[in-house]
Amino acid sequence: MLSISSATADEPIEVGARLKIQQITGINQREENFGIVGTLIMQWHDPELAAKPGETVAPRRMFPHLTFVNYMMERGLIWPAYSFYNVQGRVTYQNRLVVIDVNGNVDYIARFTAKFQAPDFDFRHFPLDEQDFYIKLDLLPRVSRFVLTALPGSGIGDALGEEEWILEHTETRVTTHDELGHTASRFVLSFQGERHLNYYLVRMLIPATIIILVSWFTFFLKDYTKRIDLASGNLLLFIAFNFTVANDLPRLGYLTLMDTFMLSTFAITGLVVLVNVWLRRLQNHGKEVLANKLDEFSVWGYPLTFAAAGLSIFIFFY
Repeated sequence: MLSISSATADEPIEVGARLKIQQITGINQREENFGIVGTLIMQWHDPELAAKPGETVAPRRMFPHLTFVNYMMERGLIWPAYSFYNVQGRVTYQNRLVVIDVNGNVDYIARFTAKFQAPDFDFRHFPLDEQDFYIKLDLLPRVSRFVLTALPGSGIGDALGEEEWILEHTETRVTTHDELGHTASRFVLSFQGERHLNYYLVRMLIPATIIILVSWFTFFLKDYTKRIDLASGNLLLFIAFNFTVANDLPRLGYLTLMDTFMLSTFAITGLVVLVNVWLRRLQNHGKEVLANKLDEFSVWGYPLTFAAAGLSIFIFFY
């Protein structure tokens, strides 16, 4: 949102800001953004807006946003106009009100819906990843006119309507920016999110573990042809799992924890097919004794290979 700006003074006017998120309308991992419904409150004191001696005004004057902007423009005054730096698309306001008392104390209240970019998403540890979310509110006037401060009460509500993520560790800070060619004040609300793991446990990890165990159980069969068929079917199941995971994430230029796990299962399951084909060929060429000896090693080599792969993945990522 681009508005107009407030008051002229020798010293910069302090503007208190409070941003409260009441709802999370969605977190889009593929597009790396999130939507919110929130309330912004800004408070400042401007002597130019105080009632003049002998002037009769209401104790508290309430202005709709556009009326307030016109009021300020008619008097040649500046106010702390702002813009959301990382917003995507339009900000939809449910209401925007400005209340001014006789002493020149101003309360700006806006309830809005918006979508914000989250460019710092890092999916390397997916689905055990923690992601950083933030909203940056930039003042337009210079810091010589207005300086933001953080009012208590900023953060996220208790009923966000977001089921996939656990959102916590809210912080606020005030910095500066020079997006308009001059130094101006910036208010940042940040929070962290980690995933509810039940979905990934129930829908992916537990089924994948069962498939791995079933693949191992086939080593106790002596019919190599059936083992080849079962291992090939399991390989197709892992490929289907991989497509399911890929639909949740953008096209990344790096491997995630889940990618590495799936690639390991592809490689080991493919190796199982290869070993069983080799054992079947040995059997067909009259070398059944050798095939049986090698098969004894493969029975225990299979789980040990998965254990070694799991340890390697852990060392690589952590």
